[in-house]
Amino acid sequence: MIGIGIRYLNGWAMATHPADRKRPEWPPHPDRIFMALAAAHFETNGDTNEAAILERLELQPPLLRAARHQERETVTAYVPVNDTASPLKGSGKTQRPLAPLGSFPVGRDRQARQFPVALPDDPVVHLRWPDLELSPTEGRALAGLCAKVTCVGHSASLVQVWLEDAEQDNEADSRPELLPVGGSAARYRLRVPAPGRLERLRADYVAKVRPRASAWCGYDPRVESPPETKAPATCFDPALLVLRKIDGPDLGLESTLLVTRALRDTVLSVCWEPPEWISGHQQDRSPSERDHMAFLPLPHVGRAHADGHLLGLALAVPRDVPRDERQRCLGPLLFDERGYPRTIELKMGRLGLWHLRLEEREYRPLALRPETWTAAPPAESARRWATVTPISLDRHPKARDRWEEIENSIRRSRSRIGLPEPTDIVLSPVSLFIGAPHGERFPTLRRGIGGSRVQHTHAVLTFAEPVRGPVLLGAGRYRGYGLCRPLQLVEEAP
Repeated sequence: MIGIGIRYLNGWAMATHPADRKRPEWPPHPDRIFMALAAAHFETNGDTNEAAILERLELQPPLLRAARHQERETVTAYVPVNDTASPLKGSGKTQRPLAPLGSFPVGRDRQARQFPVALPDDPVVHLRWPDLELSPTEGRALAGLCAKVTCVGHSASLVQVWLEDAEQDNEADSRPELLPVGGSAARYRLRVPAPGRLERLRADYVAKVRPRASAWCGYDPRVESPPETKAPATCFDPALLVLRKIDGPDLGLESTLLVTRALRDTVLSVCWEPPEWISGHQQDRSPSERDHMAFLPLPHVGRAHADGHLLGLALAVPRDVPRDERQRCLGPLLFDERGYPRTIELKMGRLGLWHLRLEEREYRPLALRPETWTAAPPAESARRWATVTPISLDRHPKARDRWEEIENSIRRSRSRIGLPEPTDIVLSPVSLFIGAPHGERFPTLRRGIGGSRVQHTHAVLTFAEPVRGPVLLGAGRYRGYGLCRPLQLVEEAP
């Protein structure tokens, strides 16, 4: 096992996020650590042992252990840049004016710069390569290389780097450990070195140009969940792809159908020959018999003064879709050619234009956390779930047995997503969550083109045991209707 420790001596890390120059990068991307090691190797004319070790480190992404962080407010500073012209250049009206006291002006302009800073709870970061081993000679070479590193990211971001003892036990460390998993549904997307990275960095160093972009890899926190406590779950993966609204008009939850339809159209336009799990149709255009992707609204509800406005949207992918298949189909929508999160333009007709981006912030509003809607770790699974958007019924209830048929319709819909039989169902025209509109304010679905309207209702479902979401019920579940959220009651408290 190879382990490297990094301590930020100032208690903070100054490095710019590659996708947003106003945000800091945290946790530090493994490729940034690799570039710091490579720079120390080049600048000190390191020997072949150092180069050989770096070439081994670029073969696989490391495990990463880093504390949570906060972001210091980023302000714009105007700093001098390199001289762009001689102070004597020009003549007459084009000649540069004299500076104060008659001195010659210096040909340096001031330009706007941001210096984003991350404030971690613990300034120490660990990288580990469990499958790599070092000989005593290689260990001494890598330890010497680590000692040469003075900064990671900005030159003001001073660090101490050391080679950890192979027998050192980090399992008791309280900081979350991030594992490379790949795919677009990962919690983090970090730049990592790839085979040939050292030679490309060497060429950039000799040419005195900025390093070129590296490869990307998904990282997820290690989650220990004992098999015996595994709760029943729906057919949808709880790892929601959360899209944060970064620009556009404020819209209420009653706009769910129009917004989710616009997102679905955008996904279909980007994905070349969308598969059945995205389109919901078979090759002959007939309705799919399997579960397919659902589009969820993410509103501000359930809190004091909540007004139900949408903070973003989410994609819920069926559990049985492999990660590489998700990446192949959804990667072009979420990331650009360099691997940076792409800004998604959502055209909604009379509602206006939205811009969305994959949510990557560590501290995010409650509505933009997947566990809020799934009761998956780190949240607790829940027995009671209440609707935020109404459930569209799969058939028209008869007047005589109306309430019984509505309840039976909801029971059928829970079986379609793999949930156990609920012990109790309470129907209501309103949601129990503050901020969710009355059921009558939601447009009703129609059966086919020009078909009859489908009735809908709010409800509260209670299960005999805790379940995991996302819970989407009824005929409109793929378009954001029937979205439920865990309802924690007093008697469920430990």
